[in-house]
Amino acid sequence: MPTICPRCGQRTEDWFVYCKYCGLPLKQELEKPKKPVTIRVEVEEPEKPIVTRKVKETPKTEKKEAKLEVEKPVEVEKIPDDVKRNLIGRGKTYLIENRLRKLNRDYETLKTRQLVGEITEEELEKRSEPLWQEINDIKKTLGEMGATEQLEVEVLLAEKETQVERKKKLEELLIKGEIRETIYQKLVSEYDAKLKQAEKKLKEGVHQMEKWLVSLKAEKQELLDQQEMLMAKMKIGDLPVKEYETQKKELETKIKDNELACQFLEGVIERFRVTED
Repeated sequence: MPTICPRCGQRTEDWFVYCKYCGLPLKQELEKPKKPVTIRVEVEEPEKPIVTRKVKETPKTEKKEAKLEVEKPVEVEKIPDDVKRNLIGRGKTYLIENRLRKLNRDYETLKTRQLVGEITEEELEKRSEPLWQEINDIKKTLGEMGATEQLEVEVLLAEKETQVERKKKLEELLIKGEIRETIYQKLVSEYDAKLKQAEKKLKEGVHQMEKWLVSLKAEKQELLDQQEMLMAKMKIGDLPVKEYETQKKELETKIKDNELACQFLEGVIERFRVTED
């Protein structure tokens, strides 16, 4: 579109920058954006203390070759042969002896009841007759079996059980008013003194029995492994059947003896724990 010059009034083309008649600029340059005025205000900052940090020097570590730790097998205490034979012998008679101890305790209980007047002497004789019959039969059986001598731990344990049982009966008499407090205290002190004498040796003996039990159980596992190996060799034709049967019987006898000894040790240890409770 034509543009009219504001100064001279002449018409010019719209693309003219200046009027061709009077030279007036017709198009103003685009206004440049005003630059923001920045006012710098200098403020004195307080001096910061200079902190010096000590850097710890990491010591140079020597390179060491990694070593794999291999767990060492637990050492099991080996039982002397004479001790093992004795344990096996005690295992064969242990259950029978347990029955004998129970019968003796039953008789002691009846005797105490007769002394305090709960039952008559005639009733004591009547009720104790079958007990004594079985006691005599057991003693005869033990004699025929050639019962082995008791271990020191068993003797000490039997003594402890006796003293504990006596203290219990004394307490019953005290509650019933059969004895005075002073008599009760004197007798209890006497029994406690006997218990203390045997207590230390008894604990040491039971601790030794626990070691023997661990050894026997490890030995039993070895015997079972041998039994399984024999069976495998027989089945693959590496061992004649006849030889297998012979060796199998030998192993079965050893395993049975082992179980008898373990049963005996477990029984004694359990008896000891009962008295501890």
